[in-house]
Amino acid sequence: MSAVSAAGGGSTKRLIALVLAVIGVLFVILGIVYLAVKAGSLPAFLGHTKPANGHHVVRMAVSLVIGVACLVAAWFVNRGGKSSASSGSSAPVGASSRD
Repeated sequence: MSAVSAAGGGSTKRLIALVLAVIGVLFVILGIVYLAVKAGSLPAFLGHTKPANGHHVVRMAVSLVIGVACLVAAWFVNRGGKSSASSGSSAPVGASSRD
């Protein structure tokens, strides 16, 4: 495996982890909004609802589950990239044996 492909693979994993983390944070924030704001007071871009006094419990739960799942996936992608890169050799790069 060349150094170019190894470096490209690491940056691809980092990009995927970053995208998953951003999506996860956005979904967690969305779940908190569904928890904090009553259904009748939600912004229009979150969907049209009948005037209601309660909260969207199902939407909140789904948003939080998706958000946490994306954050966990981002952690696993980022963790997997570090462990595979460090398992290539057991000796430090600049180490040499003295005879």
